[in-house]
Amino acid sequence: MNLTRRGIVVAVAAVVGVVLGASFGARSLDVVAVPALAVLAFAVGQVALTDRPQVELTIPRPGAPGDARTIGIQVDTNAIATVTDRIDGVSPETVELAVNDDGSIEYDVTLSRRGVHAVGPLSVTVRDPLGLITERYQYTGFDPVVVYPETQRLTATAAFNSLTEARGAIKRQEFERLREYAPGESLRNVHWKTSAKHQDLFVVEHTRGGETGVSVVAESIAGENNADAMASAAASIICFLLEHDVSVDLTVPNGRLERGQINSRQPVLELLANASPGRVPTEHVESADVYVFGERGRATVEIDDDRIPFERLTDRNRTEHRPDGTATSVSTVGGVNS
Repeated sequence: MNLTRRGIVVAVAAVVGVVLGASFGARSLDVVAVPALAVLAFAVGQVALTDRPQVELTIPRPGAPGDARTIGIQVDTNAIATVTDRIDGVSPETVELAVNDDGSIEYDVTLSRRGVHAVGPLSVTVRDPLGLITERYQYTGFDPVVVYPETQRLTATAAFNSLTEARGAIKRQEFERLREYAPGESLRNVHWKTSAKHQDLFVVEHTRGGETGVSVVAESIAGENNADAMASAAASIICFLLEHDVSVDLTVPNGRLERGQINSRQPVLELLANASPGRVPTEHVESADVYVFGERGRATVEIDDDRIPFERLTDRNRTEHRPDGTATSVSTVGGVNS
């Protein structure tokens, strides 16, 4: 337990009352010390009898840098309480808010930095009705907040013709099976008749051609900006290839997705959200169809022995792809969002 500033004033008054009582008699003690001591005893009792609050925190869904999200917190306590919450990778990173009468708190944040970010420690501070005594409880172990890399629309698509026209292209005339729709997939593959019948989205899987698809490898030298550039370039390229029904696998320094694991953008964005700087085993690099390398805060792309700065493959309208398949374009002028 801790004394607040108000509690310190009351405690000092109690001490002064005791001193005056000892010097000038019991009447001075009754006038100052007894009320102050009684109030402090009441405050201590109120806080001591309060159970540790139960806390539930609603982690926001993943998104790209710049996306707005709402954090929800539910605190089960009968005491007057204040919550201090800290989350990396969002803005603001730290907030302090009073708990509403129903125990709920909501506040808005903006996702600000790619990564898988820790939540907490979250603390709940309870106090007595007079604001004299507080007790702080800390909570950890929450799920992380995931911020995907920024993706950009590719405009210099001729560089990918050798990949989109042959490798892994789908034979659309050959039906394979129906399955449930996964968030982020192209709506072109939705089987609307079956979806209407079952009141849920189903997609058609077609037989893939004889080619094995496209292998994407992404690595970078040390440095957060280098890894961010690498992740953004790799995400943009793979989103483009998936939109053209190309089968893809992805290898980064700290993980790998096989072709069978990539049926939408979501697993790709999740892996790249957590992609770290570093190198990939040589055998993967040598067999890569697309090689992405991040250095000096930028990414370069190698396709068919051509080495191309990633920014030359994009336009000035940034398109942020989301796991639900939607996209938001943000026009940039001179590097400033407008």
